[in-house]
Amino acid sequence: MQDYTVNILLATYNGGRFLREQLNSLAQQTYQSWTLLISDDGSSDNTLSIVEAFSREISQPLEVIQGPQRGATHNFFHLLQQTNNTRRNQLFAFCDQDDVWLPNKLAEAVSWHQRSENQQGRLYCSATQYVDEHLQVLRPSPSLKRTPSFGNALVQNIASGNTMVFDGQVLLGLSRIKAEHSVWHDWTTYLVATALGGQVFLNNSPSTLYRQHSQNVIGSNHGIKAQLRRLIPLWRGRYRQWCDANVAAMADLGDLMSQASRQCLEDFQRIRYSPYLHQRLRLLSNTNIRRQTLSGNLSLFMAVALQKI
Repeated sequence: MQDYTVNILLATYNGGRFLREQLNSLAQQTYQSWTLLISDDGSSDNTLSIVEAFSREISQPLEVIQGPQRGATHNFFHLLQQTNNTRRNQLFAFCDQDDVWLPNKLAEAVSWHQRSENQQGRLYCSATQYVDEHLQVLRPSPSLKRTPSFGNALVQNIASGNTMVFDGQVLLGLSRIKAEHSVWHDWTTYLVATALGGQVFLNNSPSTLYRQHSQNVIGSNHGIKAQLRRLIPLWRGRYRQWCDANVAAMADLGDLMSQASRQCLEDFQRIRYSPYLHQRLRLLSNTNIRRQTLSGNLSLFMAVALQKI
């Protein structure tokens, strides 16, 4: 089995309130072969002084670069573009500034990559433990109902970026994607890994304390209220814009897509643009383009019926 170095990609912006706890959790990982690349998006608080102090306490390489100052998604894509993929035995992990990693997070991810190293295009994810801003436990993230697939990735993200650890082939694919064609960096990562014909694994054991607070860019989707909130983008046409972005991202990926993914994408486009209701629903029924839950799939069929996808 190969020994891997995990390149941690941390996007920061005025994260001083919670950042120290996150950095401490990196230092406390049982797997210590990692580097840390931080893209700071112009913080005006004490974020950079916290990073500087942390850099003096660890032996791992740490580098800070200036972010593009266009929001979190662009900041993560900036990190991807600045990441060196020429070295062997490298893995890559997204990191949010306000979470806490459990001690075995990297060890479990690396172990799975080692067991699966004959497969290229590997993406490891895990469940998260939702906590409040004081790290008091709220609930675990939901488990998967369907196997990860490109058909699922076209219409839904299944995992939080703060749990993702992926190989160089996924990084290569992501490096082709324009940031403006990404709805969220983690959704695009799931999309790319499955489009490559790669292997996606979601560990049902949480690896991250996912802090829920008023400044979350993306938070929990738990509960009836959250499910109702997800219908708002559908009715307003936002979901269709997201689908447009996903299709544009696949055009960026180009010849790296597997043949099966190309066929699925063609089916998806026919579903979206067929002028006849019965034809759209029949086409959808004959594909594996599905969301994870019954309620999610009812929303999907509704969106197809109303041409909101």
